[in-house]
Formats: sequence, C-alpha cells, structure tokens
Amino acid sequence: MKRESGFTLIEIMVVIAIIGILGALAMPTYRTWQYRAYGTEATIMAKQILDGQIVYFLENNQFYPAGIKPPFQVLHDDTPLSNPRINDIAAQLHVSIPTGHFLEYTFITENIPGAERFTLNIQAKNNFNIIKGSPIAIYELDRNGEITDPQGLP
Repeated sequence: MKRESGFTLIEIMVVIAIIGILGALAMPTYRTWQYRAYGTEATIMAKQILDGQIVYFLENNQFYPAGIKPPFQVLHDDTPLSNPRINDIAAQLHVSIPTGHFLEYTFITENIPGAERFTLNIQAKNNFNIIKGSPIAIYELDRNGEITDPQGLP
C-alpha cells in the first residue's frame, strides 16, 4: 500500500478545534490583564500629573490651568489636533497624556488665594475597575502639596 503524506481532514479539524478552545479560554484572561495594565497606567499618570502640578504651583503660585473655571476633559479618543489642551498640558506640566486608551482625565482647578486646590478625576471608559474596585480614581492636591486620595495612591 502506498501511503500519502499529509494530514486528513479529521486531524486538521481536531487541531483547529483545540486551538479555538485554547483561544476562547485565553480571552477573559487577556482582558483582565489588559484592564490591570490600564489601572497601572492610571496610577502612573496620576502621579506624573500631580508632580507636574506641584512644580507648576511652585513656579506660578497657582495650579494649572489658571483662570479656567469649568473643568476640562481629555477624552480617550482625543488627539492633539481635536483637543489642543493635550499639547498645552505637555508644555505646562511636562506630562504627555496618552490617548487612544480607555482612560479619560478631568482637570478641576480652584485658584482661590490661600485655598488653591486641584482635583484630578481619571475614569475608565468601559467602567472596568481602575483602582480598588472603582471605575473612577479621584486625587486632590492642595497648596501645601498634600495629596488626598480616597482610594489610597500607592
């Protein structure tokens, strides 16, 4: 008998089924690790923005942005062309805010003399948990450089 080299249709279907099952099992784990990476990114960005605010306050005796009463946001799908504040933040605070991810940043500044305060809200676009079971991370910085963090900034 002459045996032909190659795989039978059954063998190929079994291999494809095994690869499909492994892929289906890996997807939830992949999403979990992806969301954990976004949570780590939010923590790192919060530290960088707050450090930039401290330096800005020491140089200007007010928080950035000065004179802007309503809060402003950097949304997850913003680009430097659609939101010129991204470039302004990079110039003033020396922090590059990543875009195209699932995090949105809200800057709230109160420059009342003697009671200056800056609040940074970081929110997950898809409501996954950023820090300790919450889709929103809130950090407050006062004029003395004290950071108030309800979730406990590490």
